[in-house]
Amino acid sequence: MKVDAQELPKSGVFKGIVNGDARVRSGSNLEVKGVINGDLYIEAESKVLVSGIVEGRVINDSSEVELTGIIGG
Repeated sequence: MKVDAQELPKSGVFKGIVNGDARVRSGSNLEVKGVINGDLYIEAESKVLVSGIVEGRVINDSSEVELTGIIGG
């Protein structure tokens, strides 16, 4: 996983903007409604719903991920 990516909250809903890469920590339960202007790294054992925009790639390390938003610019 990319170490210098901005860490998102472990639970709840993220509605902000990340100018660069973002990371969801292992064991998180999160909905991403915001905008990620880079790649989104999702660590193992997480449950993530991406309903916002990820300009780059979604990189999933064996987690439960649902993509309903816009991926890739």
